[in-house]
Amino acid sequence: MFAGLTVDGEPVTVLDEDVSVRMEIDPDACATEYRCRACGEKLSETPRGFETDRWGACCPEFEPTDDSDPDFANGTHDPQRIALSWCNGAGITTDTEQDSVTVTLSVGDPRGAFALTIRRVPADADSELAGRLVMHVPYTGEPMSHMETTALHPGTYLLGPPPAVLRHTDAA
Repeated sequence: MFAGLTVDGEPVTVLDEDVSVRMEIDPDACATEYRCRACGEKLSETPRGFETDRWGACCPEFEPTDDSDPDFANGTHDPQRIALSWCNGAGITTDTEQDSVTVTLSVGDPRGAFALTIRRVPADADSELAGRLVMHVPYTGEPMSHMETTALHPGTYLLGPPPAVLRHTDAA
């Protein structure tokens, strides 16, 4: 088997048949989830609202919606979510011994990840599945799950604690 790996379309040399590739989104764990639409600074959410290390709660690029706005010079930051700030990293691992490929995606605690694995059942297995491909995916109620999941419908899950409207009650 030959494994070809590309990064942004450029080939990268791979010496082994078993390959593990990992992309760290924020290896220094200094990313933030928000950025100000006006000034572009990274924002931290505080009890007082959104702030930057440089400007605090006041945005230097604040533009009021009305010239008569009394807070013209003292506007607050306008937070927007930063794309992919929810992702710690992703990886792909091939394993020729297990005849499998695993894709991992870390979205919460950077020490773990959700994993999706596709493997071939050995051809000599005493099973009707011999030689067939099997896919293992995370599921609601999985022991030692990377993050809490709530099934929205088959194959689609909400990650993290569910909103009140999705919580099941056992009240009788």
